[in-house]
Amino acid sequence: MRKKIVSIFVSMLLFVTVFSVTGAVNIEKTIYKEPNTSSTDIVWSENFDSYTLGSSMHGQGGWKGWDNDPQWTAYVTDNQSRSSPHSVDIQFPADLVYEFTGISSGIWTFIDWVYVPSDFEGQGYFILLDDYTDGAGQNNHWAVQLRMDSELDIIESEYDSLSLPLIYDQWVEIRVEIDFVTDWLECYYNGEILVEKAWTAGINNNGDGYSVLDAVDLFSKLGTSIYHDDLSLDGEVGDNPVLSCEGDLHFGNVSAGATLEDSFTVENIGGGLLDWEITKEPSWGTWTFNPESGDDLPPGALVTVQVTVVAPKEKADFVSTIIVTNLEDPENTCQIDVSMTTPRSQPYLFLQFLERLIQRFPVLELIFSHILG
Repeated sequence: MRKKIVSIFVSMLLFVTVFSVTGAVNIEKTIYKEPNTSSTDIVWSENFDSYTLGSSMHGQGGWKGWDNDPQWTAYVTDNQSRSSPHSVDIQFPADLVYEFTGISSGIWTFIDWVYVPSDFEGQGYFILLDDYTDGAGQNNHWAVQLRMDSELDIIESEYDSLSLPLIYDQWVEIRVEIDFVTDWLECYYNGEILVEKAWTAGINNNGDGYSVLDAVDLFSKLGTSIYHDDLSLDGEVGDNPVLSCEGDLHFGNVSAGATLEDSFTVENIGGGLLDWEITKEPSWGTWTFNPESGDDLPPGALVTVQVTVVAPKEKADFVSTIIVTNLEDPENTCQIDVSMTTPRSQPYLFLQFLERLIQRFPVLELIFSHILG
């Protein structure tokens, strides 16, 4: 039976075209262990002074337009500056975002210095989000939303109906104090309390927020220039190193035996020095990592791990994980999800189909044999 099927199959090959399909890769965030917080320090700051005058902030220093779209960028300016020589000019259609990682416990203070010119028109916003993902739209979640309104001459905690007079032609501090221990925030403008409530209340006070600071957003709603400078975030970064990773690897429809390359990152989001190592790799394929381990990674530092894999010769769907481990704390690990598909060729699939068809309808063997002589 098998020999006859193969004979039929060889004849039918004249009508079959074999296609090859290239691979594709998708990168997503992974989940990391929360920091062990116990010491206070400035963990992030931005004064825009190191960037070229007039340059777009999209893609610089971790900043990007909303949804990672450059059309929502803002530009470096020297029209005003609190720390010489630069600030950032937020005017329509600017919607500039910076994302954070690991800010989810302890007590934190976010500071933004803002300058509103007397000829300002429109509305400008200072926003903190407790959940932000590119492309998520209204599924993102806002924790703080302050509107600077030229028509009403106020800065308002939007939806709370709490406001203070808007101050023009001078640098004014916006300060948000966040306590994840008690789930509380206090927001000050020029040293005066503007709003205080639960951090997880959300701007609509629905109580559906998250205990994390995920991003800051500087936004203009049909507004002229408002300038921001000397932003900072300080709080409890922890005495111990904390491992975080980014980069799930998904290879789709690759040729068996093909060599593929990609990468993921390893970062220390805690305190102290991080020693890390890749402790698990997929059992299929041949994997190479550069580097495969590291010592004394300082807080805030990031390493890119280059990955090379030779796809298995077997044709199948493969799913596995790469595990990275904090050697100082083996319970602190990162999981890099990996998948790969090495599709079977069209002739092979046709042979399987033909064999099953003849097994189900034995008379077809006689018909095919007669046709093929």
